[in-house]
Amino acid sequence: MKVIPIIISTIVLIIICIFAYILTNQNSKQLELTYKISAGIPYKWEYSIEDESVVGFVKSYVIKDENKGGKVGAPIYTNYVFKGLKKGTTTITFKFINITNDNVESEEQHKIKVDEYGNISLIAVK
Repeated sequence: MKVIPIIISTIVLIIICIFAYILTNQNSKQLELTYKISAGIPYKWEYSIEDESVVGFVKSYVIKDENKGGKVGAPIYTNYVFKGLKKGTTTITFKFINITNDNVESEEQHKIKVDEYGNISLIAVK
């Protein structure tokens, strides 16, 4: 029973990442990746940057919170903002973690490219 919501969440996340890529496009000094979580579930998103000399984390912020009145399962969308620091490529990995036992339920990798002008772009999602 827990597998179906995880599969649905993963599909929704892939669609959101594609949407984020379209919005950020090329020639941008910052890259925003959007992730969804359902209110009231014991999960969280964590990211790691393979080479922090190429890409740096700027901030995260909630862009949409449908958890009005404490509705369990209501979606909350968070943007994670990254900037290019120097020319190169690296990977940003997001992990969907069960906070009750620290199990990684799913993982998504974003291959990132930074050009010589500091423009950051998403070149692949795995």
